[in-house]
Amino acid sequence: MSQTVPSIIEKNQEDLKKDAKIRELWMKNICDHGKHAKFKIKETYDFIVIGAGTAGCVLARELVHGIPNINLLVLEAGGPNVHTNGIISLPCAWYKAFRLYDCDWGYVTQEQKMKSHVNPTKEVTVKKGIPYPRGKVWGGCSSLNGMVYMQVSRGQAKQYNDWAAQGPEYKIWDWDHCLEAFKAIENNSRENPDEKFKQFHGFNGLHHVQDFQNGVYDIMSDLIDVAKNLGIPYNDDFNGERQNGVGRYQTNNEKGKRCSLADGYLRDALKKVEFHPGSEPNGFGKVVAVDVRSYAHVLEIIWDEENKKENIATGVRYFCNGTVREAFIAPKGEVIICSGAINSPQILMLSGVGPKENLEANNIKIRKELPVGKNLLDHPSCYSVAKSTPSTVRHWSSGAEIGIIHKANVEGKIPCKEDFFDENPDIQIIATPFQPGLVDGLNDDGIMLVSILNVPSSVGYLELNSNNPFDQPRIHLNYFETSDDLYRMISSLKLCREIFKQPPLSTVYNVKEIGINDNTNGDDISDEDWEKFVLEKSITTFHPSGTVKMAPESKGGVVNHRLQVYGTKNLRVVDASIFPYIPAGNTNAPTAMVAWRASRLIIEDYTRKNSL
Repeated sequence: MSQTVPSIIEKNQEDLKKDAKIRELWMKNICDHGKHAKFKIKETYDFIVIGAGTAGCVLARELVHGIPNINLLVLEAGGPNVHTNGIISLPCAWYKAFRLYDCDWGYVTQEQKMKSHVNPTKEVTVKKGIPYPRGKVWGGCSSLNGMVYMQVSRGQAKQYNDWAAQGPEYKIWDWDHCLEAFKAIENNSRENPDEKFKQFHGFNGLHHVQDFQNGVYDIMSDLIDVAKNLGIPYNDDFNGERQNGVGRYQTNNEKGKRCSLADGYLRDALKKVEFHPGSEPNGFGKVVAVDVRSYAHVLEIIWDEENKKENIATGVRYFCNGTVREAFIAPKGEVIICSGAINSPQILMLSGVGPKENLEANNIKIRKELPVGKNLLDHPSCYSVAKSTPSTVRHWSSGAEIGIIHKANVEGKIPCKEDFFDENPDIQIIATPFQPGLVDGLNDDGIMLVSILNVPSSVGYLELNSNNPFDQPRIHLNYFETSDDLYRMISSLKLCREIFKQPPLSTVYNVKEIGINDNTNGDDISDEDWEKFVLEKSITTFHPSGTVKMAPESKGGVVNHRLQVYGTKNLRVVDASIFPYIPAGNTNAPTAMVAWRASRLIIEDYTRKNSL
């Protein structure tokens, strides 16, 4: 039975008046309820976790099972993922999931202008602002993403070792420690894995990973053969000994459905509910559990105002169900921000931790001056689309099926065989059956190749727009600010064009490229035309990170090696925002890894505090 996609309903002035009246009545009810409430229980928890995204889900589960007799509060601005269960759970609906209004923060980036790299006498506009989806739902972006499982291979271990090279205390973030965490989280269902596969994968975690259960389309299988014929080596495990090559992705699915971190970790955390009687006379005792408060928008961190010498976090002020509420941490507890690379820095800045100039401009008291919001890293991408013989694609695909990971040519030329065998690749091409509606204005069946710059050198930043906690921050991506990024992207796009031209894609399936030649002369595309195409068509791959950088404070760090915010107490940040350098692959698994590693650090510190 097919399901019709709901059409967009445009509200008229009468509808808007009715909406306003309902909101007015709702607010009156909230105010009346507040007047008649005879008492209010003080909310106190051992740990307060801000955000039920990838990191928050893992952290909540690991802490409640790793520390005896604690309770946790998880504050999530969105709702449970079951509210849109049909779209979120079905892998074939992945491209609709990240467009769900109720599950997305609705961010839009700032317009970007820069000098042309090809002709520096010209100024070009990269984008006038693009949608920047961020998960606002249980599971965060793991409930909305393309489900590609990418932890980065042993061949790219240097990236994590670079994290560890920042000082002797950072050794806890080297590849061996990170691999331990990846394996602990993962539950890989590959049948009959060989010993080499077992070296890099886990089989007992709660984050389910699997090969495609129903195979792939013929056209996609033939695309693999085309890539191999061009000299690209086959790779049956992008998370194994090496990352480069062409192969099939593994994805976060279980039994035909998406497996988000909410499905795997948060739901397991919620199963633990225990009661411990109090030792005091007439004491009720303590409930050991994880409480999740949905639709709770955090306003700021609460500080100990009596202590004038130190910035000691004591709780969180948040807005929920029409009222402002406060939750506090118990002695030896912590506030842990897990709100992602956009919201975590925003919460810190609203709480007085951030760049002096931006905070003063928004009349926010400065508690600690730190480069919060700087070092915004992301994987820019650009897509090539080709239509094919009708009915070649039937839309059950779960999206990202085939990957081609390669080294780009820094001069913008088509990569050569040596580039294909380079074990330090910097470009990832995701090959997916093209589905009508996936890209605005294109409604043909076919395939799409998305070139992703996995190792960007351009760096962006974000800043507060105001001191209004409901206001969007200003997001400056700075895509392709370096010529190196631009020419490497051009190199990959040229490879995509070459793939489309090869048989049997061009013969059996009648694959014909569309979109790229709109303003050019056939195959004769100048560097200036390529630059124009890349800057106009570039989009995000939804991998922002780095805005609360883990590094020594003297080197632009915001958190230390144990993810504690400099100049504060009882406050940590645990999510993709702490990445000092962005991993060369999809960021969901690395974010879960960071949360698992952080849980061990928090358990160590909590145990030490309680032994004093």
